[in-house]
Amino acid sequence: MANAGFFRRIFSLVYDSLAIIGIIFSLTLLLVLLNGGSPKTGEVADYMQLIITVFSGPVFYTYFWLANDGQTLGMQAWKIKLISKEKLSVRICLLRCAFSTFSFLFFGIGYLYILVNRDNKSLADLATNTVICKIN
Repeated sequence: MANAGFFRRIFSLVYDSLAIIGIIFSLTLLLVLLNGGSPKTGEVADYMQLIITVFSGPVFYTYFWLANDGQTLGMQAWKIKLISKEKLSVRICLLRCAFSTFSFLFFGIGYLYILVNRDNKSLADLATNTVICKIN
């Protein structure tokens, strides 16, 4: 299997991001309804909102990668798949999410690395010994 290129990965990421934003909005709406309004600074609901925002992405990716044979919704649409040299685990998935987040925050350097790497690997791929491959 050939490694997925830069644009296929980015378009998959955009697709998944829209799903994650929908999850965050839905959980936030539920939180507002249960709280009787938006949370005040320092309340428990305020911290729950932070938890929802921070952990929705990693939980989404980890769930789909483990339960759906290495594919998220965006990866299914763009026909790519996460493959690990060792058995895919929660640790690998969360480590990959962390590297991807930091790569994105530092001007996308981890993703831009795909453009110069001859094997089309991102920094998250290298750090977790995984690859994103095209499938038929």
